[in-house]
Amino acid sequence: MTNSKEDKKAGFILSKNIMDIQVSDLTLDEKVDLVRGAGAWHTDDLKGKIPALRMHDGPHGLRKQDEGVTFVNDSYPATCFPTASGWACSFDRDMATLMADAIAEEALVEDVSIVLGPGINMKRSPLCGRNFEYISEDPFLAGSLGTAFINAIQKRGVGVSLKHFAANSQETHRQVANSQIDDRALHEIYLAAFEKCVREASPSTLMGSYNRLNGTHACANKALMTKILREKWGFKGTLISDWSACIDPPACVEAGMDLEMPRSGKEHREQLKEAVLSGAIPEEALDRAAGNVLNLVKTYAIECRKEKYPSPIANAEDKAAAKDAMLKRHYRLAMMLACESAVLLKNDGCLPLKKDQKIAVIGDLAKKMRYQGGGSSHINAAYTSEAYVELEKAGYSVTYAQGYDAKAKNVSQDLIDQAVAVALDADLILFFGGLTDLAEGEGYDRKTMDIPENQLRLMDALTALDKPIVMTAFGGSPFSLPFFDKLNGLLHMYLSGEAVGEACVRLLSGQVNPSGKLAETFPYKAEDTPCYGTFGTESDDVEYRESMFVGYRYYDTYGVPVQFPFGYGLSYTSFEYSNLKVENALYSGGELTVTLDVTNTGDIYGKEAVQLYVENPPCAYRRPKKELRAFTKVALAPGQTKTVTMTLNERSFSIYDDERGDFIMPGGNYRLVAAASSVDEGISTGVKVEGVLYDKVENFAMDAAGFKAIYKRPLSHFDDIKPGQYDMSTSLSKLSKSSFLGKMVLSYAEKEVMKTMPGVAKDDPEALLSLEMIRYGTLDCMASQSNGALPYSLAKAIVDSANGRHMSAFKNLLACLKK
Repeated sequence: MTNSKEDKKAGFILSKNIMDIQVSDLTLDEKVDLVRGAGAWHTDDLKGKIPALRMHDGPHGLRKQDEGVTFVNDSYPATCFPTASGWACSFDRDMATLMADAIAEEALVEDVSIVLGPGINMKRSPLCGRNFEYISEDPFLAGSLGTAFINAIQKRGVGVSLKHFAANSQETHRQVANSQIDDRALHEIYLAAFEKCVREASPSTLMGSYNRLNGTHACANKALMTKILREKWGFKGTLISDWSACIDPPACVEAGMDLEMPRSGKEHREQLKEAVLSGAIPEEALDRAAGNVLNLVKTYAIECRKEKYPSPIANAEDKAAAKDAMLKRHYRLAMMLACESAVLLKNDGCLPLKKDQKIAVIGDLAKKMRYQGGGSSHINAAYTSEAYVELEKAGYSVTYAQGYDAKAKNVSQDLIDQAVAVALDADLILFFGGLTDLAEGEGYDRKTMDIPENQLRLMDALTALDKPIVMTAFGGSPFSLPFFDKLNGLLHMYLSGEAVGEACVRLLSGQVNPSGKLAETFPYKAEDTPCYGTFGTESDDVEYRESMFVGYRYYDTYGVPVQFPFGYGLSYTSFEYSNLKVENALYSGGELTVTLDVTNTGDIYGKEAVQLYVENPPCAYRRPKKELRAFTKVALAPGQTKTVTMTLNERSFSIYDDERGDFIMPGGNYRLVAAASSVDEGISTGVKVEGVLYDKVENFAMDAAGFKAIYKRPLSHFDDIKPGQYDMSTSLSKLSKSSFLGKMVLSYAEKEVMKTMPGVAKDDPEALLSLEMIRYGTLDCMASQSNGALPYSLAKAIVDSANGRHMSAFKNLLACLKK
């Protein structure tokens, strides 16, 4: 019930234009409702007084679903573009712009206000199951491409949600794990891409991540959400929670979160309202949150934007035909993006393919092509293509054998024998393989870098035939290739979107010259990674012992051999760098211009991604050997030379000083290296930086003692919590170890979720996503998002029983039974 003053406010709103409504016009109840989602995909319309926003997943295509749909893959047809791990390899801001513009166009057609993307989390380990959604291991590359994506989408009147903020580096225990990161690594690696996007693109929203960061859940982390994001970086947009990441609404709102998604149970509403009424949190915090959501509505709600940003097919007589024409046009764009992003990793001259060869196409992925990952970004692709069919259409003499089952883990000797029989009659084997849907996906991490065993055994048989073998590889993250030396060619497509089949053939045939460069390092094995032993374990206390030595910053600095270095990629032509010049060899601040000439020394048209690294001077403190600080892509005809220009600034030479709480630029003699990869010698020139004297001495070691020395905070002990310490932020899996009631509920919940997916195996990516959320999500998430299936009183009873408070547990259980 509202009082008479609030009733007058409500009536006043009805007579106002939405653009004139202010937070001061809203009642307390309306403000509380406004900062909580409505359903899975909308904001609250306050009983029709304001428009509702509609938001949907969109890192590499639009996944629009109707309210009430629970199956992740049940969505409206849309264009599936290459995933971020793929299109990042284009090293091309223009490609990011074109893709984002097309996604915005589809969002306008589908009346979607906010696209949930891009994802720019750092790739701490190649084993992260969600790496396919993320751009790079390098914050400058991720921030640059993310900025281009955001600017393009918002230019069309569609909002974004930059995610996942912050340090959401693993899927294992993602709702309860505590990312413990020293300040230098946090600011130089894990926050740097977000900072660049916020400062240069002003994203409309940021999405708070599931994990804890240095002891506090991200959505309730005031140091992250307010002090860094808003006060230091100047973020003016809206902070929303990842879906079910808001555990304590009053704490989250006070910390800086503005919008909880999706709509939770009445308990969260009551907690937030009571906290304001009791003075536990100031009403000003709620006003700020409601005001930010209201501003978001005024900017991006369909009713508010439609005059300036109408649907592109609004005036079409046949809207279905107009939409189909748009999707066909975007299919062609997806194909171009796939071609621009593919990375040629090996070629002894067998590529491009020759028409006079008899080619044995081997591998289930040649027909059942894997072009995207599983989970919340899964797109219902409007159009698709198949490599084997496209090879036939292109006039190649091809035969086919399945070789292995991509949807199974077992080795089939019959399939291997059939593949060998087909291969024996061919001049060349074209093998399609890599990571399958069973190997990686949202909600779980990989345990190994190996490709599936059935493919390894198949390759054992094929490489024994002494015939040339070209592999066309797929996967959202790096994998080991023990048979690499026996390959004659290797084209890595990553997860290239719906047009992957046609793109494969254009690249293999030479119709398009590959120009992609790896946006991440391919180590030989997981044991070679700097975070091995602290990544993806069953521990909730995750120590980032490697500090800022992530990806090539580790491998290059410590001299660790890798399969393929960061920035690596071949071409059917060759390039030469020359005439590297720096505007001023003595630098003290401002913009620094660097130029060089790039020549196509081959005989076919090609594109080259030129990378500019800053090689840091020797020092006694933690600092990578070199770091990517600029890049550009240039297209060249045979024999053509072009001058390319890149710019550096103070951050190109800076480190974060945890004592000052800001970036500083240490003085010294730096080298600028223009190269084709992080390990390429390229060409270089020197720059003397007139910066601050920083002569700190550190004896850094990547072990427990070394991490404790640089972390400078008490280490967390969430693994060690015992009866008496459990609360609603504890996972049901952990509670079940101390509560028989919890064990019963966990078992029941697992069975019930599988009933909603008849015929789906427990190790299917869709099932794993749901099962891992049940097991290792917070109990609060389970209860608040269960639509009554797990009543809050029952959840409290589980916590009480785990804590040994049996009488309180009985009372809560009784209250549950009465309801």
